[in-house]
Amino acid sequence: MKLSYFKHALVKNFLALSTLQGVNLILPFVTLPYLTRVLGVSNYGVVAMVYSIMQLLSVVCDYGFNLSATKEISLFRRNISKVNTIFSSILLAKVGLLIISLLILLILTTYVPVLATNKAAYFMGFGIVLGQVLTPTWLFQGMEKMKYITIVNLVSKSLFTLLIFVFIKNIEDFIYVPLLYSIGFVIAGILSLIFAYKEFGVTFYFTKWNNIIEQLKGSSQYFFSRASVALYTSSNNFIVGLVLGEFYAGIFGVAERLFTAMTVIYSPLSDAIYPYMVQKKDLNLFKKVFLSAIVFNCFVSLITIYFSSEIVYFVFGEGYEESAILLKYFCFLSLIIVPATFIGYPLLGAFGFEKYANYSVVIACIIHVIILFFISTFLSIYLMVLLLIFTQFIVLGIRYIGVRKFLKQQRFINKKAI
Repeated sequence: MKLSYFKHALVKNFLALSTLQGVNLILPFVTLPYLTRVLGVSNYGVVAMVYSIMQLLSVVCDYGFNLSATKEISLFRRNISKVNTIFSSILLAKVGLLIISLLILLILTTYVPVLATNKAAYFMGFGIVLGQVLTPTWLFQGMEKMKYITIVNLVSKSLFTLLIFVFIKNIEDFIYVPLLYSIGFVIAGILSLIFAYKEFGVTFYFTKWNNIIEQLKGSSQYFFSRASVALYTSSNNFIVGLVLGEFYAGIFGVAERLFTAMTVIYSPLSDAIYPYMVQKKDLNLFKKVFLSAIVFNCFVSLITIYFSSEIVYFVFGEGYEESAILLKYFCFLSLIIVPATFIGYPLLGAFGFEKYANYSVVIACIIHVIILFFISTFLSIYLMVLLLIFTQFIVLGIRYIGVRKFLKQQRFINKKAI
């Protein structure tokens, strides 16, 4: 049977997103063994902390648009006037959020001693945030044309990889690594805007203030959801560095990078299905993808647990032995985070149950922060991951309640149809 347009688009979108995630993972992993050996654990810890903060600031600038705008673009993709309004409103909103992020960074690097020590490195890394502001991933996702973002990232990340080997030669060069990251992200942003103009014919204009406010209001619940996730995911390396020092930030960062490698495939898979599920509500497809992801994740986690020491030594060299133990903890985290991700978006989000997907992480984040406050005096890298596992259990539990309500609604609809 011939596949429909949407199924064709779904496969293409998934392949593009998978390639994109592969580029984002593989190319940094080409440089990562080199950086961990040249910079040493502590200086690599500084680089990891810079990247962690930039990811948090990027969440502020994104403001949940990657979810709200993706859904809106997918619904109005054939109305170029509406697309232009959405595009312009979001870019203007992001510029304002970028200024706020810069002020936050200035305050942090002025009043937090461990950040003030390497203040220049943090500002050199701010281009990461700027690049992500310029990159309208939500536009390409909503249009289901992710191949262009993939091309852009391949070019920019390849350049970044080359620059690392050219300019980073000794331990003192760690300060320039964030700058090279920034160059890659900014180039990606500029190229993606060019593709958006040429492929979709979108044009930027200074839209009405009401349109900007409308986009911010429409995305606010997504922002609180994403911000909550970031607080108990992207902030961990930063918190470890603040409490335990840059050496342990390096140890934690290495294990976290490997955990990201283990789970990298699920984000593009979820992102690719989301706009399709919004349009088609194909539960049978979702079930197949969900079960396949769970089985594959269990297999990868078991292999990683068994060979954790060999993997860490092969990739990062000596001095990171503690990361191998930590990696085993992360493997248990992956067993919870994968099903929680899939039942949140695209399932609950596509069927009008966003509140369970969004508020699950908000509630979990509040509990996470409260517990972290009480254990901060005796925090360890292992306790941090155990806290993450507990937090993800809360997310999964709340989303499971949402799924039960959704299934109950579906059964009621089916009975009425009969």
